[in-house]
Amino acid sequence: MHYKFMFLNTIFILAWCTVQGAHAQPAAKSATRYPERPVRVVVPVAAGGGTDIIARLTVSKLSEVAGQPFVVDNRPGAGGLLGNEIVARAQPDGYTLLFTYAAHTIVPFIFRKVPYDVYKDFTPITLAGQQPLLLAVNTSVPANTTQELIALAKAKPGALNVALATPSSSGALAAELFKILTHTKMVSVPFKGGAPALTALLGGEVQLIFTTPPTVMAFMKSGRVKILATSGRERVPYLPDVPTLAEAGVKDFDTAPWQGVLGPANLPAPLVEYLHVQIRNVLRLPETRDKFTASGTDAVGNTPAEFAKMISRELEQNKKVIHAVGMRAD
Repeated sequence: MHYKFMFLNTIFILAWCTVQGAHAQPAAKSATRYPERPVRVVVPVAAGGGTDIIARLTVSKLSEVAGQPFVVDNRPGAGGLLGNEIVARAQPDGYTLLFTYAAHTIVPFIFRKVPYDVYKDFTPITLAGQQPLLLAVNTSVPANTTQELIALAKAKPGALNVALATPSSSGALAAELFKILTHTKMVSVPFKGGAPALTALLGGEVQLIFTTPPTVMAFMKSGRVKILATSGRERVPYLPDVPTLAEAGVKDFDTAPWQGVLGPANLPAPLVEYLHVQIRNVLRLPETRDKFTASGTDAVGNTPAEFAKMISRELEQNKKVIHAVGMRAD
């Protein structure tokens, strides 16, 4: 009787293992076969802008290495809310991804109603690109360094106007953070985009702006604006004589435009790792890096954990700054 029980028990265990293996095998095969059909990449900005250009550069190469089309789907509106919501509601199967930008960590705090949870509804995959912000001033401003600008602002509270391209832009957040960190009082002037903000700077309507290199470099070369400092930990190669804000004495200034790839919440770890590795490899290609550099962007491709940590840090910082100054978009 004892041997009969052992025999039956062994048969049961073997059968159970066979069933479990049958269930596990399709899942494993599914991960290795991905992608088996086109992948939708939601880009929450209009076609032709900086983020869209970076997205298309990355996605076109990704399609080549993956053997399936990764198709850009532009869904602009409300600082990225519309496109973000599509991905937040998508199935976590790897066939709907989000190629978003720094507004991802800003808009949740400037809109009264956000149709998703920015903390819980996304899976970070990798930071694709990052740009420095440049602190640019009109040539009529009697300051040639950041410290001279700060001294001027303190000597004449409210006399300097700083341009905010849009409430959801990294430049707008940088301007407000700069005022907080330097304990200065300047008038924030909102605009409906980078172009009108730059026009106001050139015309003297505002005295300073935080903006990206492609936006302002040509005007610096023609002598119409002065660049006093750059954001980031290191100087930019094409402006070797311009100090970082940290070098200029503004500590804890850690905000800059970026573009990155996320998926819906609960995206399986094998898919996250596959996408990270493929995108990282695409970003390491000399052709990709050259095109990124031409647009003033540093190719990154960090790990999902590093990207998640960066997003978490930005969310906490941006929440504090936005609540402190009362920035609203609606």
